[in-house]
Amino acid sequence: MRRIFALVLCTLSLSTSLCPLSAAQRRVHTIGDSTMSDYRPAATPKRGWGMYLQAFFLPDSVVVNNRGKSGASTRTFYETPNLWPSVRTQMQAGDYLIIQFAHNDEKCKGRDVYHYNDSLRALGQDTTTDMRGTEPNTTYKDYLRLYVREARELGVTPILMAPICRAYFRDGKINDEGRHMLAADKNYVRSMQEVAQELNVPFLDMTTETCRAFEYFGRDYCMAHFFNCGDKTHTSAEGGMAVAMLAYDLIAHAPELSELASWTVKPTEDQLAAYSARIEDAGRSAAFAASGLHFSLHLDPKHSVNLLNSKKGYLPPDAAWPAGEIDEVANRYVEYTLSAPKKKALVIESIELDVRACGGDGMNIHINAGFGDMFRDVTTLYENTALPKNRTVRVRLTEPLLVPAGETLVLRVLPWYDSRIQPQRNKYLRLSPLTISGKEIK
Repeated sequence: MRRIFALVLCTLSLSTSLCPLSAAQRRVHTIGDSTMSDYRPAATPKRGWGMYLQAFFLPDSVVVNNRGKSGASTRTFYETPNLWPSVRTQMQAGDYLIIQFAHNDEKCKGRDVYHYNDSLRALGQDTTTDMRGTEPNTTYKDYLRLYVREARELGVTPILMAPICRAYFRDGKINDEGRHMLAADKNYVRSMQEVAQELNVPFLDMTTETCRAFEYFGRDYCMAHFFNCGDKTHTSAEGGMAVAMLAYDLIAHAPELSELASWTVKPTEDQLAAYSARIEDAGRSAAFAASGLHFSLHLDPKHSVNLLNSKKGYLPPDAAWPAGEIDEVANRYVEYTLSAPKKKALVIESIELDVRACGGDGMNIHINAGFGDMFRDVTTLYENTALPKNRTVRVRLTEPLLVPAGETLVLRVLPWYDSRIQPQRNKYLRLSPLTISGKEIK
């Protein structure tokens, strides 16, 4: 890891002056998809670059609020209650908002999902329930405009940042799809830049910067160090930190962001290594020492969203898993809930669940935890991107979770199927009742 920090730091061209303000801390809110989002180190090797951005700001001046969400597109992030509506309540005048989407907007190969479904109906084919897809020249732009305008209404400075590229190498270069250009007239990066020009918003071209960096290091190095999470989209700790460095460099040298740049800091190699280590250490198990009355409960699913529970198991309403999915779909899940008493908190010490993928070996799941009706403070507790076909897997989580008095813990199982080129049928996910053990404390 040390070598990559040194190499990437060498690509940063200029040092940044340190001019901390005496005013109250400002917040930098980051919204985007899985390439940005937070991850629990015990659950997965994936790390979003937003987890490391705080290392490049003076802590007394700036606090980073990373709200990137796995599986989100411009449409689903805007329309999901615990995402954009929640971020809006956290923003205040003087803050900054970094907006980075495209990976999941591309789910219908550059077509808007509503138009795509219309064409499928016309052909007599099944429609998709994955509603993330936007068209780069129309609906993608429309949602970007909404974020910009609503941020400005709150006195927040919006920043449009192009998505990081995928590690889609061809002859040593990142191909067009890896740079989010699905066709000559379906270029998500160009569309974002056009919105930035139209609305006079700072535009930071992270696609070009990551493309340049990945090509510099080469395919083999990137796949061994940056993308060693089992796919060519999600970065590891090393890759996430490298992208955060590039984000710092783009911010530090954007003339229209001179105020924000004045609060940046260029850490040393050792400081970056220590910051990364703290993130990893924070995800390790820690015991709650308080005594209390122990309990064990068996919870049946409360309900499911965009999944049907047939005799064989859960599957999408149209009976087919959409093609091309590589991450969770935020609005497709099975949910379990547990409420703490009004005057007593709960410490969840273990969670157990039997999971079975029926009909194929491409089933994947996340188990996410959040709180309340708005599903706040979401974290991924478990990830399995290789569920075996027709074999029960016992999931047992032992990292303690605190449920404050009067709060409701919400656990969601989010499945997706690695169906690659075409939709997959006759694939089911079976879930047992969920067993929760813990203690009740005053």
